[in-house]
Amino acid sequence: MADTELMNENLLDTKNLHDMGKALGVLIRECRDDPDLRQQLDADPRAFFSARAVDFPEGIEFRIETDTPEVFHLVLPPDPNAVLSDQDLAQIAGGTGNSTLSSIPSTLSTHSSA
Repeated sequence: MADTELMNENLLDTKNLHDMGKALGVLIRECRDDPDLRQQLDADPRAFFSARAVDFPEGIEFRIETDTPEVFHLVLPPDPNAVLSDQDLAQIAGGTGNSTLSSIPSTLSTHSSA
């Protein structure tokens, strides 16, 4: 299989990104309305998501930012045209890549409806 075909198979498509955005929107509202939940997220994002059956691979850095009247944060998805390194390709081929990202929408949706 060509490298570009391998990369395209593993990219989140528009629907997945939309679903993830909706699920994260629910989570953001829950954290806004529940200070204890927000404190858990701020204190240990990895444990917060892990408790919701969303496990991120080691090496993923979490940044929790809060918009203010003066600052608005816009987060863009990864560049779909970016070239993967040999190490990234090896992880994907070996099944150790970040496939958990595609499970976020269903996991968070399940959590938010509970």
